[in-house]
Amino acid sequence: MITIGIIEDNHFQLNNYREFLEDFQECKVVFACRSMEEYRALPYKDPDVKAILLDISLPGDSGIEGMEELKQHYPDAKIIVLSGHDGQQYVIESIMHGASGYIIKTSRLMEIYHSILDAVTQGGTLSPKAAHLLINHISKDPLESIRDRLTKREYELLGLLKDGHSYKEMAERLFVTVHTINQHLKKIYSKLNVASKSELISKIWSNNLF
Repeated sequence: MITIGIIEDNHFQLNNYREFLEDFQECKVVFACRSMEEYRALPYKDPDVKAILLDISLPGDSGIEGMEELKQHYPDAKIIVLSGHDGQQYVIESIMHGASGYIIKTSRLMEIYHSILDAVTQGGTLSPKAAHLLINHISKDPLESIRDRLTKREYELLGLLKDGHSYKEMAERLFVTVHTINQHLKKIYSKLNVASKSELISKIWSNNLF
């Protein structure tokens, strides 16, 4: 049995998804809410939810904001974003916040059903448009947009940081001390308006360095 939760603010679409999915013997919709606030007010939350269809444009807290909470309640559930937005930033942000899939709302109901099966049995699912956007993001050098804002050494250092090297490894590769690496990083943080290594890495992979 595939137990499913749905959070979708459009009443017609919410009922449409629920009724369609419950026509399949192996599917059971255990909650269908129009907002994160309505979800929180549920008197009972089935702990064995396998998949969650989640709209990201919701009244009140957005789906992105609610994703961490849903992951805490259902750590093994596959969250599939079902959105009317097909921009790259929405796909990347959803995946970075823990979504296992991204489906455009114009998809047919049968495609949504198969996407749920793919997410539950294979770990993830993407609509063709979302997959194309994700591939473009991965294949693009996330540092290219800020090359002219850094010195050659700073750009080289940022590339090593992106690839996961420790401060010690970077110092050895560049034939400098760890103290020098720290000094370079402070300058990079200032130029890119970030406060920490973790914030810098997050901005690199979300292509949000400007």
